[in-house]
Amino acid sequence: MAAEDNAKRIEEAKALSKEQPAKAEQIYKDILSKPPGTNDRAAREFENALMGLGELYRDHKRTQDLATLIQQTRDVLTSFARAKTAKLVRQLLDLFTAIPNTTDTQISVTKSCIDWAVSQRQGFLRQGLEVRLVGLHMAKQSYYDALTLINGLLKELKRLDDKLVLVEVQLLESRVYHALGNVPKGRAALTSARTSAASVYCPPLLQAGLDMQSGQLHAEDSDFNTAYSYFIEAMEGYHSQDNPVKATSALQYMLLCKIMVNSKDDVDQLMAGKHALKYAGGKLDAMKAVARAHSNRSLEEYETALHTYRYELGSDRFIASHLRRLYDSMLEQNLIKVIEPFSRVEISHVASMVGLDEQQVERKLGQMILDRVFVGVLDQGAGVLIVFEESERDKGYDAALETIGKLGNVVETLYNGQAALLE
Repeated sequence: MAAEDNAKRIEEAKALSKEQPAKAEQIYKDILSKPPGTNDRAAREFENALMGLGELYRDHKRTQDLATLIQQTRDVLTSFARAKTAKLVRQLLDLFTAIPNTTDTQISVTKSCIDWAVSQRQGFLRQGLEVRLVGLHMAKQSYYDALTLINGLLKELKRLDDKLVLVEVQLLESRVYHALGNVPKGRAALTSARTSAASVYCPPLLQAGLDMQSGQLHAEDSDFNTAYSYFIEAMEGYHSQDNPVKATSALQYMLLCKIMVNSKDDVDQLMAGKHALKYAGGKLDAMKAVARAHSNRSLEEYETALHTYRYELGSDRFIASHLRRLYDSMLEQNLIKVIEPFSRVEISHVASMVGLDEQQVERKLGQMILDRVFVGVLDQGAGVLIVFEESERDKGYDAALETIGKLGNVVETLYNGQAALLE
C-alpha cells in the first residue's frame, strides 16, 4: 500500500516539477528520507524518486543541490546490487552535462565518487568514473592530468583484459595526444584502440568516435580524401544513434575536407543533401560562408565569415586550426598574384591590393621569403619589396659533387686494399 502511495506521489511530483518545483522537491525528499525497502518494487520507487529529484535540480540549473544529492545518497545505494549502484551514480552524474559551465563541479564530484568507490571496493565503478574524469580534464584542457589518469588505467585494463573499456581509454589517449600536437603518438594510440576493438563488439557510438578520430588524424597529414571517408562513417554512426551534436560536427568536418581540396561542387551537393537539411543551423551556415569566400578567393569575404560566425568556427579547435591554414594559403596565393608583375614594389601598395594591414602583409612576405616561396628582399627602410628572378640551378655543381663522391669511393677502396696487404 505504501509503495502504491509512493508511486502516486512520484507522479504528482513530476506533474508539479515545472510550475511548483518547491512542492515537488519536498515530495521527493519525503520519499527519499525513508530507507528503500527490501522488495524490488520499493527499490524501484526509491530509484524513481532519486532520479526525479536529480532531474528537477538539472532542469532548474541547481548545480550545488545536485552535487549534494549525489554525495548524500551514495551510502544509501550500498544496499542495492553493485551493478544497480554503479548505474544510478553514472545516471546522476550524467545530469550535469545539461547544465552549462559545470566542469569544475563535475570534476570535484567525480573525484569524490571515485574515493567513495575505492572505499566500497567497487573496482568496476571506479574505472568507469576515472574514464569520465579523463573526459572532464580534456574539456578543461588539463591534458597532463588526463594523461596521468590514462597511463594508470591502461596498465590496469591490460592486466584485466577488459577490451571494451580499453578501447575507450586508448581513444581518449589518442585525442589527448592530438590536442597536445603530438600526432605520431596520437596515431599510435588510435592504432592500439582499433586493434583492441577488432576482438570485441564495439558499440556504434564508440565506433563512430574511432572513425571521427581517424578522420582528424588523416586531415592533419593533409590526406583530406581519406579523412572525408572516415567522417562519412562517423556521421552515419552518430546519425543512427540520434546524436545530433556529434553528427553535425562530423558533417562540418566533411564540408571542411571538401573546402580544403577546393571542391565547391561537392560542398554544394553536401549542403543540398538530406543530412544537411536535418542538421541545418549556424554551424553549417558558417561552413557554407567559408566555402563561398574560398571559392571567390576573397580574403575580405573570408574574414567577414570568420567574424560573423566566430563562435561556430572558433569553438572547435580542429576546424579553427585548419581554417587558419586555409587563410594562410589564400593569403600566399593572393600575394603571389599581386607581386608577380613587379621586380620592386611598395609594401603599402601590396597591402592596399589585398585589403590588409601593412604590418601583417610585411610579416607574411618575410615568412614567404624564408620559406623560399619566392626569392626576394624586404627593404624596410624604403618600405619596398625587391623580387629577384629565380635563377636555374647550375648543374655543374651537382656534377662536381658527384665526381668528388666517386673519387672518395676510389680512394677508400685503394686504402682498404693496401691495409689488407700490410696485415
